[in-house]
Amino acid sequence: MNIIFNALNYILNYIFNITGDLGIAIILITILVRICLIPISIKQKKSMYHQQCMSKKIEDIKNKYGNNKAKLQQELQKCYTENAKSMLGCLISLLQLPIISSLYFVIMKMPISVGSILVPWVCSIKLPDPHFIIPTIYLFVSICPNLLSYIPYLNYLKSPLKNESVKLSLLTTSIFSLVLTVKAPIALGIYFITTGLFSLFEEIIYRIYMRKKALIKFSC
Repeated sequence: MNIIFNALNYILNYIFNITGDLGIAIILITILVRICLIPISIKQKKSMYHQQCMSKKIEDIKNKYGNNKAKLQQELQKCYTENAKSMLGCLISLLQLPIISSLYFVIMKMPISVGSILVPWVCSIKLPDPHFIIPTIYLFVSICPNLLSYIPYLNYLKSPLKNESVKLSLLTTSIFSLVLTVKAPIALGIYFITTGLFSLFEEIIYRIYMRKKALIKFSC
């Protein structure tokens, strides 16, 4: 962790010396780290997609072989074996945690107390936002991924939406986002917003790719 922390701290200071703006430096280093983590992120998304497909397959098997326990157990065992292999992709995603957490602590422990052209209404981005503009922006960014499945073109799973679960997810995300950023330094808010936007665009691109892949497979 110390190696990662020191490397990210050096990169942040290097970018800050070039740009002269700590807010912009935080955005650039966050994007750089997330670009490096794209292969792991894609692996995670594929595993999650496989898990969703497997859940639907298991449900279909239970409906089909509900009256034949022997056949039901046989088919379910095949699914569980296949499902166990796909779980490796989710475990691989844990490799992101040391890097992301190190970047978080690098920003938290910045010795520099300066403003940024991105937030001209405060003198230091190590202070909370007195006007709650940053928390509001992060709130909007954080709930956007939950709304993607409402867009037919991006709902590549073609699964029906469960309104109650979506509403609960939106409420939970909203509360968590506000709690996370209302009293947090603006520097962390910039980090969270950049991470959220990157994840949102990454998810949109992935969904478009999966939709096109599904259409090609269907046409064949």
